[in-house]
Amino acid sequence: MLSLDQVRLLEDRVEKAVNRIRLLSEENTRLKLDLQQKGLRVSELENLVRAFKDDQGRIEEGILNALEQLSAFEDTVIQTVIDAPVDTKNTIDTAAEDSSAQTMAEDESILSDIPDENQTGDLFDTPPTGQMDIF
Repeated sequence: MLSLDQVRLLEDRVEKAVNRIRLLSEENTRLKLDLQQKGLRVSELENLVRAFKDDQGRIEEGILNALEQLSAFEDTVIQTVIDAPVDTKNTIDTAAEDSSAQTMAEDESILSDIPDENQTGDLFDTPPTGQMDIF
């Protein structure tokens, strides 16, 4: 026959087991929800990866197309140079003169942006010219 102490011990053990089962059930539910949310996030990331791969493919195609066009243009220029009789000395002299004139114009443009030392006021008081000052 069972004594009262044994019945109380059994009740305590059953109560602990029920509490433990309830806690595990709650944790299981929470973990299932967490897993579901993680699964949705994985799907989102997979879609992003797929979109990036598609974009990368289109970018690569665009680059290859641009390189092909550049190659065709280069071939046309080379063929034009080969086909055209040119006075080499005259062409080189003209190109050098054009380059010198352009360099001088750029130098004058740069120098015109530099304030005179005789001007009053701070160098930082000058209005912006729209160009980035690096000094």
